[in-house]
Amino acid sequence: MQAVKTKQRAIAETESKLIRLVRQIESVSRVELARQLSLAPSTVGLYVDRLVSEGVLQEGRKDTSGAGRPGTILELNPEAGHFIGVDFEASQIAITSVDFSQQVLQQEVVRILASDSAAQVVKKIETGIDSIDHSSQLLGIGIGVPGVVDHQRGEAVHYEHITGWQNIPLVEHFTQRFDVPVYIENNIRAMALAEQWFGAARGVSDFVCLGIRSGIGAGVVIDGHLHTGLNGLAGEIGNWPCEWSVDGSPAFVPLERIASVRAILDRLARQITSGAKCAVPLKRNRVALEDMVTAAENEEALVLDVLQLAASVVGRVIAQISLLLNPEMVIVAGPLARLTAAFLEPIRQVVYPLSNTKHARAPRIVASEFDMHGGALGAAALAVHQWKPLR
Repeated sequence: MQAVKTKQRAIAETESKLIRLVRQIESVSRVELARQLSLAPSTVGLYVDRLVSEGVLQEGRKDTSGAGRPGTILELNPEAGHFIGVDFEASQIAITSVDFSQQVLQQEVVRILASDSAAQVVKKIETGIDSIDHSSQLLGIGIGVPGVVDHQRGEAVHYEHITGWQNIPLVEHFTQRFDVPVYIENNIRAMALAEQWFGAARGVSDFVCLGIRSGIGAGVVIDGHLHTGLNGLAGEIGNWPCEWSVDGSPAFVPLERIASVRAILDRLARQITSGAKCAVPLKRNRVALEDMVTAAENEEALVLDVLQLAASVVGRVIAQISLLLNPEMVIVAGPLARLTAAFLEPIRQVVYPLSNTKHARAPRIVASEFDMHGGALGAAALAVHQWKPLR
């Protein structure tokens, strides 16, 4: 019995590799798959025939690019099933469903209230997943989790911006709830995966995705592989010590308390409350993100000053990361990334002089190509790429 199970696992693993190759290589034939997998064409043919009969793959047009008898191009069957990706932080949950060929089917957003407990947030994720059209078979769920993740235990370890968010067994809970494989990853790393597979970092082997939202984190890709570190803490840079003025005296303050969206909004609100001239409205002594972004686009002086001050600190951190990792590209993700003149360009102006050396060039600093669903798309892709046929 054990020998049979071992053989079935080996078959499923080979089929999984074959499916990933069909995803990665445009216009791939059976002959090319055999070459890539170092298997006999007849053996690959058996695998392909079974996957076609099960509706996972489908045969498309003829490949006439080479000499001899034209082969048949293999394609993923979009209707073989769907995957769901979830990405959340302190203020919202983004949910994306994709078909088997990774084309987006549906996207939803669920708001998180400041008063929501961990249990309430988990329930809102469930409700959001239930709202997705499940007319095709659900094959897997990927969840981008803010804060620290324990991959081995399948737990979200800690996130300070949601009350009671400690050691939440997300994999166990959602596996039982939806009866499909569930995978978790830090949400900024999920953004990095989205950039690597679909976005600005396609074809880039070394890059950093810097997510600036309610907190700040980084997804680090080295030689094409996501780097998680010894304890899964690589990229947890929210506590990166930055030189800052506190009550007029120099001090070292965590990056997140200076340059996260939450910190920037709080600083702007305090200055307006103290009498600084600004057209941005205060609502219950707070500034809405949308109002600040609009004011920045309209070149409101106080807003530009606050953003550029935060950008200068982010730029110094990126310069240090650049000297340490020497990435080709740094992708800035989050709601401020689209503010090219007010936020992205000031970052570049700090990074380039500090990172350009005699032997190294500064990385390209670019904005993410995705909106609020980038992390959810990356989480869905995580589930897609981990999926294996049941054998």
